[in-house]
Amino acid sequence: MRICGGKRSMFQVSVPPISIFATIICLTLPFLPPILSLQSAVNVWPKPRLVSWPKPLARSLSTNFTINSPYHQNLQPAISRYLRLFRTEHHHPLITPSVNVSTSSPHLQTLSIDISDPTAPLQHGVNETYSLSISEEGETANLTAETAWGAMRGLETFSQLVWGNPSVVPVGLYIWDAPLFAHRGVMLDTSRNYYGVEDILRTIEAMSANKLNVFHWHLTDSHSFPLMVPSEPELAAKGAYGPDMIYSPSDVAKIVQFGLEHGVRVLPEIDSP
Repeated sequence: MRICGGKRSMFQVSVPPISIFATIICLTLPFLPPILSLQSAVNVWPKPRLVSWPKPLARSLSTNFTINSPYHQNLQPAISRYLRLFRTEHHHPLITPSVNVSTSSPHLQTLSIDISDPTAPLQHGVNETYSLSISEEGETANLTAETAWGAMRGLETFSQLVWGNPSVVPVGLYIWDAPLFAHRGVMLDTSRNYYGVEDILRTIEAMSANKLNVFHWHLTDSHSFPLMVPSEPELAAKGAYGPDMIYSPSDVAKIVQFGLEHGVRVLPEIDSP
């Protein structure tokens, strides 16, 4: 008899008998209630390498919360995007964190970003390390990163820490993180299945929320050629699935720039017709 199996099989499979204790554990695991610990109240995804939060404390986020950062052409749009998120999302978790919200501490006013190498390009192996420190006292939290791309990962982490209306954030918290893999990507094949520009942008936005960094865009193949090449317009005119299923040069530029503003490198694959 199969124990803890899924759907009933057409075939009977004999397995060695297991202990009664193991059987009970196997049968009851799906029904166990979620366990809330101090660490589980800080639900950051993907899980950071190091999270230190010795006391379950939080305090309010100022309604005039700001972010200070050195100028970077792709980081600035990300900062504006996250500021809107901090001020308007008011996320309510399914399980409210069991923390003490301080009413005596001043509201957190500022997130200060420090970047060691602001000129580092978004390329394979770029340093995406960051650390985030939110103290119990003071009005400023600190995000330190090696590059602007690491700062974007830290901003995503900070955004996941804010919850409630009015918004609060954990304090006495320290996070250090670095990706396990240099290439963390998604491949989309638009030669076999056309997707509109807005669908692609939404995909890149979801990738950034999950700290992925490479959008492998399989643009063309023998099935269709939806890319408009100005020097050879007939390729798309005759090779696309239809006249409304073509990516113009401005579409490609928009997708690449959107990717840079989300810390996602667009890697096009263009196969010959």
